[in-house]
Amino acid sequence: MSTHTPPAPYPHLLRWLSGETPDTAKTVVELAGLAGGPHYQRFLLDLEDERDAFHTALLVAFPHLDLDKPDFSAVAHPLKPVASPTLKTAGPVCLASLALGEARDVFNRAHLWTAPDGVLRYMGGTVHGTSGGRRVRFSADAGGRLYVASATHPLKLWIRKNGQDATVQHIFTVVADPGAGGYTAFSAQGDTAWEGSPGGQLTTPQGLVQVITKSGAFGSIAWGTPYCTAGWVESLMPTLSTRGTIAVPGGTATIGQNVHSAQIVGSAWLTGVPNLDCKPADMPAQWRADVVATLCPLAANHAQLRLVKEFCDILKSATPTPFVAGGTDLAARITYLLTRHPNRRADLESLPRIKEYYKQCF
Repeated sequence: MSTHTPPAPYPHLLRWLSGETPDTAKTVVELAGLAGGPHYQRFLLDLEDERDAFHTALLVAFPHLDLDKPDFSAVAHPLKPVASPTLKTAGPVCLASLALGEARDVFNRAHLWTAPDGVLRYMGGTVHGTSGGRRVRFSADAGGRLYVASATHPLKLWIRKNGQDATVQHIFTVVADPGAGGYTAFSAQGDTAWEGSPGGQLTTPQGLVQVITKSGAFGSIAWGTPYCTAGWVESLMPTLSTRGTIAVPGGTATIGQNVHSAQIVGSAWLTGVPNLDCKPADMPAQWRADVVATLCPLAANHAQLRLVKEFCDILKSATPTPFVAGGTDLAARITYLLTRHPNRRADLESLPRIKEYYKQCF
C-alpha cells in the first residue's frame, strides 16, 4: 500500500517530536502557530495517552506552561530532543493526521502501531477491547501475535476519543492459540483481515518488512520472476531483484528484495518509495532467514546474474586503473567492456535494459 502524505505543515515540530535535536527558535514558532490555529485542541485530543509526555517535554523550555492555554512567547531554556519512545511515534502520527486533513471520527488503519511494551496503540491512545463486558488491552508478544488475556468471548475493538469509548470495528472471528495464551489472528467486519500486529508503517520498506515478519505472512507473498538491472554498473555488485505482492489492510503492497548470491541477502525496497531501502542490518533475523530459504536459491544458477558477476570482476580488475563502486564514470565502464572485451558484446547486450540505460555506448 502506497500512501502519499502531504508535506508536513510543521516540519521543525515534526523533527523534534521524532526525537531529533530541535532548532528551538523555529520549533517554537511552529508551536505558536499550531496553538494559535484551529487544530491545536484536536492535536491534544489525538495525543490522548501521550498528552502528559508532550507537556513534560515542553516544560524544559516553558517551566510554567499551561497546556490548554499555552504561551510560547518567552523561552526559558532550549528544547531537548524528545526522549519518550511512545511520544516519538504518537506525535508524528498525530501531525500526519492533521496534514492529511482527516476528520477526527475517521478511522485510518495506518495510524495503528505497537508500543515498545507490546501494547497496540492508535495515534496517541491505547487500543482496548471488550470481552464478556470486561475491558482488556490488545498486546503483541515477541512473535508479533495479538492477544487478549483470558478472553473467551466475542470481542469488540474500540479506542478512547474525547474521554469516551468509540467503537472502531467488531471482531467476529478469533483463532485460539493455547501456546501463547491468546489469539493468532482476527477478522474484522468491514475491514481487510490481517494477521498479527501492525508493528510498523506499511508505507516504508523497513516497516513493511517488520510487519510481514511479525505476522508470519512471508509465505503469502506472490513473488515474481527475478531479474538483473543495470544498477550493478555503479555498485559493481551482482544483484538479483525480485518483486513480490502481498495483501495489506486496504489493498496490496509491492515489495522488492535484492540478493547478491545464493547466500547473501541484499536490501528490500518498495515500488515508488525511493532512497528508503531496508538494509540487511535493519531486517529481523526471521526475514533474512526466509529470504535465504526462498529467494537466494534463485541466484544459484541464474544465467544473467552469472554474467553480471563476470563483468563486475572484469571491471574491478581493469588495467591500468580498476573501477570502484560508486563514481560518475558509468558510461566509461560499459565502453571499457565493449572495447577491451569485444567477444563479450553479445553477453553484455543480453542483460536487461543495459542498452536503454547506456545507449550512447552501443
